[in-house]
Amino acid sequence: MADDQTTVETTEQFALRLTTTVSSGFVTLAVAIGVRTGLFVKLGEQDGPRTSAQIAEAAGMKERYVREWLAVMVTARIVEYDREQRTYFLPPHRRDVLKSTQMPEFMRLLAGVATDVADCFKLDGPEGVPYSAYPEFQAWQADIRKQMVETNLVSKFVPMVPGLKESLESGIRVHDAGCGRGITTLILAQHFPNSTFVGTDLDRDAVQWAATESNRLGLVNTTFQVQDVAKLPADWSDSFDYVLAWDAIHDQADPEGVLRELYRTLKCNGLFSMIDIRSHTELADNLDNPAAPMLYGASLLHCMPVSLYFGGRGLGNMWGQELAVSMLQETKFTNIRFLDVPDSPANIHFLCQKL
Repeated sequence: MADDQTTVETTEQFALRLTTTVSSGFVTLAVAIGVRTGLFVKLGEQDGPRTSAQIAEAAGMKERYVREWLAVMVTARIVEYDREQRTYFLPPHRRDVLKSTQMPEFMRLLAGVATDVADCFKLDGPEGVPYSAYPEFQAWQADIRKQMVETNLVSKFVPMVPGLKESLESGIRVHDAGCGRGITTLILAQHFPNSTFVGTDLDRDAVQWAATESNRLGLVNTTFQVQDVAKLPADWSDSFDYVLAWDAIHDQADPEGVLRELYRTLKCNGLFSMIDIRSHTELADNLDNPAAPMLYGASLLHCMPVSLYFGGRGLGNMWGQELAVSMLQETKFTNIRFLDVPDSPANIHFLCQKL
């Protein structure tokens, strides 16, 4: 397919396609600014077209910056523009999409490490990029996780796992591996007070944030600790009824070791939910996925280099379901099933069991 396209595509056509791609990158950064500054919210509050001066005044911002940003949005066909009145309007059907989009903000965060990643390409360059190079990542991930699970974790996700809701209500022990700021654990702990939850992550600041938030909420059934999930405490063997790893395995330096540790610490007949990116291991099988360039890009600029920094395998977030299943099977997990993740088509839920 790629060979056929190369044969029929002219130099001019490719140049136009590349220009469009680069242009989209600038639009993405401008969208991130709109999300970050709240300009999309202000545009959504309009009851009709407004001038750039009116929009800037309502937002409490400088008109010249707002006008240039609006020019990007208009030429990208995101905001409508009336030439005669010189007014701008954001159609209602676009507002909800822009309100919930988080990937442009992620691109903005990753753009800051592009030079660091480029240095890693050199034979004598660094192996990878440390987590410290992404100071805003945990906050962004917590926001997107909260947006993803706040309204459907208990009502949709939990009921999809056979018997989990009843077990959580009765009282079980749960491990959230690679928990970040612990958003998933905090939500579950509030809804299921009879169960106890342990969240682990290497990021000390993220763990401290989760612990502080747990205290603020008055939760007594959560514990958060800084922990390498590839080296869990020896006395944790067969101690958890349910283990959850949400977008965490592919970043690990030793993903096989992590899976072995999660298997060891899971009770017999216990369940393991591994949520990860929906993709295929073979590159060619991802060509028809319109989000593939974005996902591979996020992997190149974050997931892969942070793993390689620790001397890891550098799986990347597009490691694919075929490799994921193979690794789960090698770890001796059984009854592996593919489930959808509610309201998150980019993710896939691998549900499996320890027998």
